[in-house]
Formats: sequence, C-alpha cells, structure tokens
Amino acid sequence: MKKTLIALAAVAATGASFAQASLSGEFAWGYLSSTDGAGKSTSGGGIDTAQLAFKANEDIGGGMSVAVSMKINANGFGEGAKADDQSLTLVTPFGAVSLLTYKPSDWVSQASGAATWYGLDGKVLSARATRDAISYTVPLMDGLTVTAAMLEPGGSLGEGAGNVGSDGQSIYNFGAKYTLGAAVLQAAYLSYTNTDKAGASTESVMRLGGTYDLGVAKVGAGYQNGKLLNNGGDNVQYAISASAPVGGNMSVNGVYASNKVGSADARTGFMLGAQYNLSKRTYAIANYGSWKGALTDAKDSNMTALTLVHDF
Repeated sequence: MKKTLIALAAVAATGASFAQASLSGEFAWGYLSSTDGAGKSTSGGGIDTAQLAFKANEDIGGGMSVAVSMKINANGFGEGAKADDQSLTLVTPFGAVSLLTYKPSDWVSQASGAATWYGLDGKVLSARATRDAISYTVPLMDGLTVTAAMLEPGGSLGEGAGNVGSDGQSIYNFGAKYTLGAAVLQAAYLSYTNTDKAGASTESVMRLGGTYDLGVAKVGAGYQNGKLLNNGGDNVQYAISASAPVGGNMSVNGVYASNKVGSADARTGFMLGAQYNLSKRTYAIANYGSWKGALTDAKDSNMTALTLVHDF
C-alpha cells in the first residue's frame, strides 16, 4: 500500500510538472518566384518554416517564477534540426531578467507594426544576426516598461565567445515602451563597444517608433539613426506600415522602407501582403515585394510568394 501511494505521488508530481510545459509549432509550405538585379529569375516551391516551440514555467514562490522557451527549426533536409531562439527568464516583483540566445527582430519594421509574412531585413533594412544576450525589464508604471540589455557580437555564440579579445561589437541597449490606449510608443539608445577595432562600423544608434490602432486599420512608423565610424556619416533607416481587416476572414498589410548611408543614394523597397484565414490555425498568405538601390547584399529585386501556414 505504501509503495502504491508513493508511486501515485510520483505520478502526480510528474503530471504537475508536465502540466506546466507546452508544445506548439508552425509549418508553412510555399511557392516563391524572384528576379535579381541582373534580371535572372528563379522560382520553386518547398518548406518555408517547420518549427517546434517548447515552453515551461515554474512558480518558485515569493512572487517569482522561471520561464523557459526553446525553439527548434526542423526544415533542414540532410542537415538535422537546428536550434532557434532560446531564453530563460526569472520573473520577480522587481522586474524580469532574461538570458537569451536569439535573433533579434528587425527593430525598425517591428516598431512600425509591419505585419507582412516576409520582412525587408537583409533586402532594404539591416540584416538580422543571432546573438547571446542578457536583459532586465522593469514595469515603472501602468503602461510603461523600460529595458536594459547587453548583446554580444553577432554570430559569436556560446560560453567564452563574447566581446573580450574579439573585434566584434557588443551592444548596450537601453529602451522604453509606453502603451496608452490605441497608441504604442517605443524608443531605444544603443551604444557599441570595440569602436577602436579595425572591423568596427558603428558607434551608436538612436531609435524611435510607434503604432496607432484606428479600429478600421492599424498604422505605424519606425526610425533609427546610426552614427557610423571612420567618417562614414549617419545610417538612417525608416519604415512605415499599415494593416487592416477586410471582411471576417481576410486582412491586408503593407510596409515601405528606406535605408540611406551618408550621402549615398537610398535603398528603398516595399512589401504587400494579404492573409485569408481558413480556420483559427490555418491560413493562406500572398506577398509581393520589390526593392532597389545600392545598400544591400541581397540579390532579389522583386519577389512573389504564396504560402500556406498551419500553427499548432
């Protein structure tokens, strides 16, 4: 009898532990056609996204909890599954401390509220990079949060692969977000390290952005001004976006962006999209984008894509 009770207690404890964990994911298959600056066209269909996300949360008492999130990208045929964004967050009455290995979002697009499936990062706006980071977020008052974060150099992942002895640039990020009714405002200041190293390119970045929900549509804008080293002038990037529902199951969205370095001609482009919801978790997406100018290493000058997505 005692052994049975102990076994039942162990099962109950295990069940409680699993009840705090969750598994979700996203699968997307699409067809994309693109043309590069030289007029060369390519097209084809295949998996766009095959991602699993694991989340767990534990209440450790004293008004504190620990949250863990881990994503796995499973669409690399012959290459095995790959790690994606990962984080561990300690939530306290005084704020939340997060330890992350992740690819930060394209801030300019995100701040503008851009809702297109395909972004303009790496096409018009700066390309994203995977980083190790630590952040501290504090709610100062109703609707206002501030964040301080340190991001290690892009691509230098893992213990012992940080800033010291490296030519890469770490980033100290100080940001704030204020929500007031239908309006969301964001601001951030980034200070870069290793500015005296040969490979350094940026000294600091100032960011501003916001969205406003009009009810019939949501509009927004994001802006950043980066001070470049070696008399490189300023790198000014901005995006403006809008999205709106059309009927009960459909929505449309669009974003326009610009990237200008010093006195050079600006790189500009746009992305238009439409989404039709087949159910709560399955939807079809159509996107068309075009970009031109000098400031990018991206090959495509335009693209058309049709994608079917299922979230689970």
